[in-house]
Amino acid sequence: MNKFLALIAILYFNSAIAKNIEPLNNYSLEEIFTDEKASHTVLERCISLYSAITELINKEHPELAKSFFEMANTLYPYGLLSLEKVEKISSNEAEKIFFKNITNLSKIYIEEMNINGKKYGSYLRGSFLGDDLSFCHEVTKSINLVILESNIE
Repeated sequence: MNKFLALIAILYFNSAIAKNIEPLNNYSLEEIFTDEKASHTVLERCISLYSAITELINKEHPELAKSFFEMANTLYPYGLLSLEKVEKISSNEAEKIFFKNITNLSKIYIEEMNINGKKYGSYLRGSFLGDDLSFCHEVTKSINLVILESNIE
């Protein structure tokens, strides 16, 4: 009976991980700017992906890691704001939840990238993670452009 419960727990845990890091290819840039829930999901995932990459490459490529860290920090306040709106919670509550979510998702990304690294010799090759990283880069560029345009006006 204990083996059966352990198997159920493993299957549940694995499905929870897979659910958390499904590819971002179901989202579009337009959707991010028009749908708060989609925006929140993508921001949370991009920040987590950037954070995971930062942690994985920090020792060997500190300058590149710094760039990913800066991109994560650019998106972070918008992720907090989107969580506040989606969940209708205070900024203090959103900050606690968001930090926990980012930390957990980053760990999942790190685990997935380490598995990928062993399998393909690359953290991103052979996985949807490379496509997600490209999409997150487009999201970051778009948000930076919106910020720049709002500062001009």
